[in-house]
Amino acid sequence: MKDMPTWKYTGKEVSKAKAEASLKAVKGACFGCGTHNADCPVAKAAGEIAGLLDCETLSVREQIHAQIAGALKGAKFPVKSPKDLIAAFPNGADTTCQVGDLMMTAGEAGKLLKASDFPFRSAKAVADVIVDRAGL
Repeated sequence: MKDMPTWKYTGKEVSKAKAEASLKAVKGACFGCGTHNADCPVAKAAGEIAGLLDCETLSVREQIHAQIAGALKGAKFPVKSPKDLIAAFPNGADTTCQVGDLMMTAGEAGKLLKASDFPFRSAKAVADVIVDRAGL
């Protein structure tokens, strides 16, 4: 077992204290918008550093679920149609959720939904259906 994590971008070993200080600094740069997804460079950097520290204990399914629910945090529910759902995402169909190499846009996720899924009453309900249908 390694004593120090290795930063994958440089191959350099980093002390846990330094990584924790970096994570705190990056989180301090957050604008507090409440939407933490792969489109946000601050959230992405924090996620990369947290992963370095093995702080990220959520499964891919849980991370994608959280990104979908977070992206819909400001949406007005109930959402009654696919068109309204896509419009509720911050960047519409181009809103992207990503964990590692797995990437999904809202437009792609929308193709997993059925007319009978509507209306959605919460962001959590949307995320539940998408991660289930995506097989995550």
